[in-house]
Amino acid sequence: MTRPTVHLVERRARRVRLPRGDVEFLLTNARHVLDVVPAFRRGVYRLAPRGYVGWLDTPTLRVAIAPKVPWPTVRMLLGVPHAAHEGGSEVEPGGGLLDALAREFAARLRATTLVAGYHDTDTVSPYLRGKFRIADHLRDAAARAFPDRFHVTESVLDLDTPWNRVPRAVAEALLANPALAANTRIELRDAALSLEGVPAAPLTDADFAAADAEPRAAHYRPLLDLCRTLHDGFAAARLPGSGAGAFLADLSRAFERWIACGLADELAARPNWSVEEQPAFPVGPTVLQPDVVVRNRGSARVVLDAKWKAPGPTPDAEDLHQVLAYAVATGARHVALVYPGRRFARRTFAVPGSGVAVSLVRVCVVGTGEECRRSLARLGRIGRKPHFPRGL
Repeated sequence: MTRPTVHLVERRARRVRLPRGDVEFLLTNARHVLDVVPAFRRGVYRLAPRGYVGWLDTPTLRVAIAPKVPWPTVRMLLGVPHAAHEGGSEVEPGGGLLDALAREFAARLRATTLVAGYHDTDTVSPYLRGKFRIADHLRDAAARAFPDRFHVTESVLDLDTPWNRVPRAVAEALLANPALAANTRIELRDAALSLEGVPAAPLTDADFAAADAEPRAAHYRPLLDLCRTLHDGFAAARLPGSGAGAFLADLSRAFERWIACGLADELAARPNWSVEEQPAFPVGPTVLQPDVVVRNRGSARVVLDAKWKAPGPTPDAEDLHQVLAYAVATGARHVALVYPGRRFARRTFAVPGSGVAVSLVRVCVVGTGEECRRSLARLGRIGRKPHFPRGL
């Protein structure tokens, strides 16, 4: 049976009539996705989506959340090449967001040469090799007068590695999703044939961390980044008792990653410069985590805090308090609040008596791929040049 669909737009409130059971479900399980506030009419509620786009199922309804920006921008922020969609409209493409991401996943998987790795495994062998497990062998000897096998731990070379388990698990999740189009499913199944030798297992943060840290898997980076996006999208929509196939993309987080990756690319050719994404700074019982820290020779030069919302005529006091706390924690003398927009603009002002400068920056996210890249290039100059034009 097809569920009725409630259509919403990210960051825009709408009054909707909801059954009481669906209201309780959303209040219990989906506070990270929607604000649900009673309206002035019985059974009517004000739904205000946060920074997510996609869809989720309640006990009786499907809630579909469209972005406030064009779909090509959404795909760009989520890692799908923007150039392929420069002429795109503001309407979600045929097949949906998940289909677009699944096709990109299949393309990256086909372009990635799988690398095997060594790992230790416990086995029983007629020959003594590897590391002899004495305790297990003595137990065997106690049970049998003449044990004819050696208990050993040996290194095995195969595809059972974190950097291969991550795409295998994501491919399984995509193929199990009923919302995937038939032609996309065929394309994905064909691309995933290379992962048949990898055991299927639930993903953990440790798998992603190990894959990211492995030098031999450096060429996996584009594939692993998209795997993280898909994994997080399924996790955000995995609500108790909801229907199958839900997917939610967090555009606030995607905007942060897009800025961090763009700055890293812009500064890659400059020695002594680096970009750090969400480093942790413990302050008593609290941990501060700025979105991006740009460093020169290890010293923090500028801290950027990405805000997925329209900039007002003046910055919010709460946002200013946040970035100034980052300045104290990192020692940076320059902090910036970064907002999305249709053109690049920035202005800077000093914090009296502190020696800290605050920039309000708007980067282009709605436009051609080249316009967005130029905007990121200009953002990359913030940490390297002390003077800024005005105009936000």
